Amino acid sequence: MSRLLPRSLRARLILSFGLLIFITVFLAGLTTVYLLREQQERNARERVGLLAELVALNSAFLEVQDATPQQIREVLIEQYPGEQILVVDSFGRVVADTAGTLQGQTISQVAEGAGATHTDGDDRYWSEKWQDAPGGDLLIFVANRGRLEPARFTPEYRTIVAVEESDVRDAWRDLIPRLFLAGGVASFAGVIAAGLLARSITRPIRRITLASEAMARGNYDQRIPAYGGDEVGRLATAFNDMAQQVNRSYRTLRDFLANVSHELKTPLTSIQGFSQAMSDGSLQTPEEYAEAGRIVNDEAVRMRSLVDDLLYLSQVDRGEFSVQLEPIWPNELLDATHERFIRRASQSGVALQVLPRTTPQIQADGRRLEQALANIVDNAVRHTPNGGSVTLRSFAENGHVRISVHNTGSVIPQEALPNVFDRFFQADPAGARADANTGLGLAITKEIVEAHGGHVDVKSTETDGTEFAITLPLGGKAETKQA
Repeated sequence: MSRLLPRSLRARLILSFGLLIFITVFLAGLTTVYLLREQQERNARERVGLLAELVALNSAFLEVQDATPQQIREVLIEQYPGEQILVVDSFGRVVADTAGTLQGQTISQVAEGAGATHTDGDDRYWSEKWQDAPGGDLLIFVANRGRLEPARFTPEYRTIVAVEESDVRDAWRDLIPRLFLAGGVASFAGVIAAGLLARSITRPIRRITLASEAMARGNYDQRIPAYGGDEVGRLATAFNDMAQQVNRSYRTLRDFLANVSHELKTPLTSIQGFSQAMSDGSLQTPEEYAEAGRIVNDEAVRMRSLVDDLLYLSQVDRGEFSVQLEPIWPNELLDATHERFIRRASQSGVALQVLPRTTPQIQADGRRLEQALANIVDNAVRHTPNGGSVTLRSFAENGHVRISVHNTGSVIPQEALPNVFDRFFQADPAGARADANTGLGLAITKEIVEAHGGHVDVKSTETDGTEFAITLPLGGKAETKQA
């Protein structure tokens, strides 16, 4: 059965809508015929009965003018073409017939004294069927003589309108052609409407299909117009969002691989060069061997740091990263970070100081949060010129705790600020390579802070220097500890 159906979704929708319209119109037509069947039969009887009255009046006027039955017949043929009208005498004998089929026969129902007629009100009546007519049953309609009493004239002849019984009983059949015409028009209009509706549904789906096929071929920069707010429109919007995310992920992955390759290539080249020099005898003195060993060790440490950062971000991407919350004091975190970097800052000629305020206790993973803060302080110390300062602050506001790291002397370009937390982003690539910076520290900081339900932001100007601020929610029941 499925092989007989069209493969196109649009064709299937049109076929379904068309079939539904046809069934609906067909059932509506049957219901209409059933409900109007008796009404149509009554209307047919009414029409012939009124015709019988009009014929009787015309025949009486002709008889007043001394017209013979045959003359009356000729006039009635001319006035009522296609109708079978009988002129009968007082004995019910047909003396004239416009159709010529009942000439000379007797119709007992209209003989003097016959009571087989069925009256309908005071001014009209019509007879029951007559069984003896050749070719089928007839219904005869005879005008009431009372209609002629105001003229004080009683005609010698009476006129009868005779119709086949089927013409009255099957009058409802006249509705069928009209219903077919109405049904055809409705079906045609319905199919056109179904085609337009199917097109409005399938057009965006077709575009989504083509865009999906293009993405499967590696062209990820796809976007389709969204149509309204219905299900199809929301599907188009969702596809655009998905395509944007896929494209961004693809570019990120491509840049990630390029950056990783570049970051690994530099230390590997140094390690390979110095190890080759050590093995082929190019190095002669112990000092040369020591310097080569130091460089190899430094590059190995750099590679180890890069690999550790990559593994950490890989855990984040796989959803395997989690934080172990416990009560910690932000000021203790600042003190631990100060102790960790004070020697390095002194060697670089940078003043490292802590200016804590009274803060409540927070729920956080101390080890992870210390790593996030250390990444910021490490950047600050490296980018602060000799004679500058790095200041760590903490304070509470609006149900949050903020930890800021401010350094003087270095400025991040305004166009670079939105990207400082991107992986491998380096505002100064040359300087970053010189101090073995991998460009992953701030990206890791952002992931750690967001895992705690907080956020990290940065601002940098030539007059105020650069400041990174970590904002964390209190979490749990807060206690306050003096600075």
